[in-house]
Amino acid sequence: MRKVLCIGEAVYDIIFKNEQPVEARPGGAMLNTSISLGRLNVPVSFSGDFANDHVGRIILNYLRNNNVNTRYVSMYENARSRIALAFLDKQNNADYAFYKLRTDQALVLNVPDIKQDDIVIFGSYFGIKPEIREQLKAFLEKARNNKAILIYDPNFRPAHLHLLRTVRPFIEENIAVSNIVKGSDEDFMNIYGTADSSETYKLLEPIGCRNFIYTANSKGVDLRSSELTKHYPSNELVPVSTVGAGDSFNAGLVYALLENNILYADIDNIQPEIWDKIIATSIDFASHVCMIYDNYITEEFAKNYINND
Repeated sequence: MRKVLCIGEAVYDIIFKNEQPVEARPGGAMLNTSISLGRLNVPVSFSGDFANDHVGRIILNYLRNNNVNTRYVSMYENARSRIALAFLDKQNNADYAFYKLRTDQALVLNVPDIKQDDIVIFGSYFGIKPEIREQLKAFLEKARNNKAILIYDPNFRPAHLHLLRTVRPFIEENIAVSNIVKGSDEDFMNIYGTADSSETYKLLEPIGCRNFIYTANSKGVDLRSSELTKHYPSNELVPVSTVGAGDSFNAGLVYALLENNILYADIDNIQPEIWDKIIATSIDFASHVCMIYDNYITEEFAKNYINND
């Protein structure tokens, strides 16, 4: 059976509205994606790290309770887990403040053996973190050689702009090794100063980007490849929270690749009508999560998808 591995940060999110906390739950981009996939009964593992503290144990139990394999989680003693504060504006878009993992131990990346046609999705700061860069790079190269499908979401926040000169080579290495690059307009404005998908793809294609998905909130989604250029409109809605929207889009992307039986050999030759299904599923997942305070699809939404499939 094909497996999915999500690699990234694990944080505890506290969401503020009108300067008051309104919700709190485990978060982190790839953790959020893994929770959605776990609720869909996808065989998914999470690889990331956090402290063996009260917050870390909440995160660990939440992953397990949502059908996510935690065998590849690293937990550090005498440490403090990450906290993320999300402040929602009048349009319910989020501005973030991050409080880092505190540990004196060397950081460890635990990963499984990845086989052909398995899916690895990775990104955010964890994807460019200098302390684990060599470990992650070696794993990605091995997974690519084993013909796994690699999906990269840079999810590059303004809080990391001061590191851009140091980490942009890592971002570009990630782009080069990946089969699909998915990112937001904000990501690429922060990384390259580009303002649309065409301008961005002109920079990414020479690096090795072959399949590019560019999300722009209410402005929709652009798909770019050597064979296809297409725009997909977003669903019209007034969001409650956009905190987990991109991560849920990623879950929809992975789920649709599996449901449409897209293998490594197919990834650069997906037919337009199949791309339509994949992007529609991704937008549906993101739209659903925009209407709730959760960072991931609800169990009811997942059951409806499973039953319809």
